[in-house]
Amino acid sequence: MQQTESGGCMKTVMLLLISILLLAVNVNAATPWQSWPAVGDARLTWGPWVIYDSELRTPSGDYRPDSEDLALVIKYQRNIDKEDLLEATDEQWKHLGIPKVKRQQWLNRLAGIWPDVQKGDRLIFVVNRDGGIFYWGNQQIGVLPDKEMSMSFLYIWLSPDTSYPDIRRQLIGKV
Repeated sequence: MQQTESGGCMKTVMLLLISILLLAVNVNAATPWQSWPAVGDARLTWGPWVIYDSELRTPSGDYRPDSEDLALVIKYQRNIDKEDLLEATDEQWKHLGIPKVKRQQWLNRLAGIWPDVQKGDRLIFVVNRDGGIFYWGNQQIGVLPDKEMSMSFLYIWLSPDTSYPDIRRQLIGKV
């Protein structure tokens, strides 16, 4: 009887270890951006106010415009309502020449994902070959399976036509 209990205990321990290992692999697979080195960082100000600090990360630590793996980390330095975030995003997409119908569809999608932000909150957007994923801190809050929408969101900061050329240069490491 002792051997059976010992064997059962060993199986339980092995199953527990395998479960922990699989959980660790899944967590790391879902958020590899956390280990990516920064390409560059920038701060958005408006007059005397700091709005947010941002950082661009890639697996290599280098920026290439054709890269599929990018993470934009935004740490807010003030409280901002979701509606204000959506309005600012719409203004930037309009600046980039995205048609109104497409902008409205995309904004509706973002409205279902984004919360209001508080000072100190981090919004992370990770783009890969399949689209993009939004994280609030380390928690996934939304998926964008639309690659065009995902890249258009990043182009707010990374397009050569951005309204923020200084921020772009800092983020892509061209300071």
